[in-house]
Amino acid sequence: MPETLLRPAYLSVPPRLGSYGAEAVDLMRLAGRELDPEQVLAVDAMLSYGPGGRWAAFETVTVKARQNGKTAGELLPVTLFDLFLLPPDKVMWTAHLFRTARDAFADFLGLIEGCDELGRRVRKISESHGEEFIELTSGARLEFHARSKGSGRGLCVKRIVMDEAGYLSAESMGALIPTLAARSVTGDPQINYGASAGVRASDHLRDLRDRGRAGADPSLVYVEHCCPGSWDNPGCELGAECPHTVGVGGCVLDDEALWPAANPALGRRISYAYVRNERRALPPEEFGRERYGWWDDPVDVTVVPLESWAECVDLSSAPRGRPVLAVDCSPGSRSAAIVAAIRRPDGLPHLEVVAHARDVAWVPRRCRELAAHSPLDWVLDPGGPAGALLPDLLAAGVEPRQLTTRDLGQACEAFAAAVGERSVRHLADPVLSRAIAGAGRRDIGDGLWAWSRRRSEVDIAPLVAATEALWGLSTLEDELGPAPAPKLLTSAVAGETHPLARAGF
Repeated sequence: MPETLLRPAYLSVPPRLGSYGAEAVDLMRLAGRELDPEQVLAVDAMLSYGPGGRWAAFETVTVKARQNGKTAGELLPVTLFDLFLLPPDKVMWTAHLFRTARDAFADFLGLIEGCDELGRRVRKISESHGEEFIELTSGARLEFHARSKGSGRGLCVKRIVMDEAGYLSAESMGALIPTLAARSVTGDPQINYGASAGVRASDHLRDLRDRGRAGADPSLVYVEHCCPGSWDNPGCELGAECPHTVGVGGCVLDDEALWPAANPALGRRISYAYVRNERRALPPEEFGRERYGWWDDPVDVTVVPLESWAECVDLSSAPRGRPVLAVDCSPGSRSAAIVAAIRRPDGLPHLEVVAHARDVAWVPRRCRELAAHSPLDWVLDPGGPAGALLPDLLAAGVEPRQLTTRDLGQACEAFAAAVGERSVRHLADPVLSRAIAGAGRRDIGDGLWAWSRRRSEVDIAPLVAATEALWGLSTLEDELGPAPAPKLLTSAVAGETHPLARAGF
């Protein structure tokens, strides 16, 4: 009974007249390897041809989670087909690491030496370190190289296989791609990429992904298996604010029904028990990339220009009136921050970090103390990590206004605009400056965006709280009457507040 085909999440093939895929699959069967249905589909797409039997695409890309057979079951069959069944020429197999290229070489040798019909067509095999190749009696030759800025220079080949394509550098691409040029008129060159989901530095692979996912690229075959969702829109109960740690309720990384989408070999060569162990052993970011196929995209450029933020500094800023206080914390309750927004006599808002410290156990007690300042309001995002503090805050007598997703998006846009227009003042607190310098953003729909903890390089809890406090203040009527006399409060919290803090907290 044939196995069920798990169709890729993305499949794009230019118009074609046919495919040599069946011949490649038969050749693998002759060599003793039966391909999975998903591998057959990918090989069929990669070996598509158009008029005159020429390749339908100059580039082919296959993206799957690790250990799902993209190298041994997709790149290898295409290469073996070219080596043994097409007019003889040179083929180059490359990998990011020499060890990976050597492993592929050993896999080819195992197939060839285990099949008499292939083995008797071999003229020479070189196993010398750094000079691995297979040469046939026809003159066809397959060489194996670890990529570098010099590998491939001086060679002339008709096919380049780029395994581990997530680690392609500009230098190696510059060395390898021109080796195909001499075959562009009389030959039929092609590049075959294989990779798992990209890391932040995977610029070339990301460009291929964007072209492939868009579809209709006339020179690209694209096959990608991945789970639904992304880091920005994971589908977790907590949304993009989910820390994705083991034990967090409603995290989609624990939804085993999704796993096969990115792992067609699950239940065949990869066991569910092993993936469960991986989930517990790996950091969420690694598990999401390696088993879900969720890409690590680059951090956006600084959302708030540092020069604009610097121009909003006023070390003599003296706010009056009652504050709006916002509370936020980092994923996993590693730290928390309370930030105040207060109107100044000139009407400009003043932002001040009231407290910033490790863990979150201190927050309810500190909020109870801050009630002595008669805050105009408290603000909190219930969809973020700070939502877990709501029961304790309510028990402490603090009932914060809870932002909706739309409120959060508008708050972030308003914060960026206020800094850009220099219509806010602060005390150059390094806690906020660090957060702004390292903060990333994420889209939340309808043209709105929010601060992204996953894409940020620092703890952005103070920045999120500042954004929410500023929004909360902007929605209330100004109350610029005489400020209440500062209270002398005793707190055990070892905060990281600025020594120039003015508001008497």
